[in-house]
Formats: sequence, C-alpha cells, structure tokens
Amino acid sequence: MKIQSFILALIIFVIFCFDIKAEVIGTNGATYPIAEPDAYEELMSKVKSINWQAVMNKYKQSLPKVTKVSLNLGKARQDRMFSVDPTYTLPYDIVDENGKVIYPKGFSFNPLDYMNFPYTLVFFNANSVEEITWLQKQDWLKNWNVMLFATQGDVLKAEKMLKKTVYMATLEMVKKFHVSKTPSILSAQNRMLVINEIGVYKNGKQTSK
Repeated sequence: MKIQSFILALIIFVIFCFDIKAEVIGTNGATYPIAEPDAYEELMSKVKSINWQAVMNKYKQSLPKVTKVSLNLGKARQDRMFSVDPTYTLPYDIVDENGKVIYPKGFSFNPLDYMNFPYTLVFFNANSVEEITWLQKQDWLKNWNVMLFATQGDVLKAEKMLKKTVYMATLEMVKKFHVSKTPSILSAQNRMLVINEIGVYKNGKQTSK
C-alpha cells in the first residue's frame, strides 16, 4: 500500500511540478513496464479517485505567506502552440518493506496514461495591462477547471481584478512545462501537455502597472 501511495503522490507532483525537479523530456538508460498487474490495477483505482479540488486546496494552503511573484518570462508576440511530453523516469529504485524492488530505477511512465487531467492552466503576468485586459474578456475564465498562475505581480490584486483565485507560479513549474512567454495556456491532450502562447503583444507595445 505504501508503494502505491508513493507512486500516486509522484504522479501528482510530476503533473503539477511543485516538488519534483527532474527533467521529464526524454529518458536515460533502460526503461521498464509495471511488472505486477495487481499493483497496476490498484494504482489505476487510486488515480481515478483523485479529488483534484482537494489537491489544489492543499497546495494553496502550503504556499508561503507572500503575495508577490517575480519570474522573468518573455512576452508572447505571436500565437504559437507546441507539445510537451510529461513522461517521467524514476531516478532510483522503489522497494517494498522487505527490500524487494517494485519499480526499478529507469522505470518510465506518462502520468496521463493513468489519469484524466481536467484542468486548464493559464500563466500570465499580473503586472501587464494587456494580459489582465485579455483575461477579463475571456468567457472561459469563469469555468471551474481554469486555474490562473501569475508569473509576475501581486496575486491578491490580480484576484480582485479577475474575480477568480490566482496562484503563484513557481520556477520549477515554468521550467518543466517549458513556459517561456506569457500569456500561455496549458492543457492535456492525447497523452501530451499542450502549450498555447497567446500573442497579445503583436503590436510590440507593453503597458505595466
């Protein structure tokens, strides 16, 4: 049970990139399938029962008592879409209570093979008038599964302007998701994470608050 719980936690961390810092693009060395059908079925059952809202609430509660974030990302001057492979490779063996290797170092898995990821993550600069204005015009902003992550600015001020919870993006998140420009929209499609950069700066101008 502890092993399956560990894998479940690992999947969640790989998806959200809160604590896992290892690169997910590509693999090194041998890779292995899940060897034990019973463990696989138990893992699948646990993953399908994830309460995503509870996971995100726990994440928000764990945030430090600061409201400002400052990540130096570029400005999206054109629309661009690309995919990121979320496959993760274990950097060490996972063993049971008796020391038996259950999942060996080099075991690779794609978290999207085990779960449906229902959220759309929007990364934006909360100091940018252009990006705030763009967000305020989006009907989908009110959807329950849309989550906002500020890369610059004060999240509390952004929440008041957008009337929606705003989280602070972390350096680990933007690196792992290959988010280099704002605004960018991330979603899961066909076993891949898809990033859409929205070219709100096509005219070459920027206004910051």
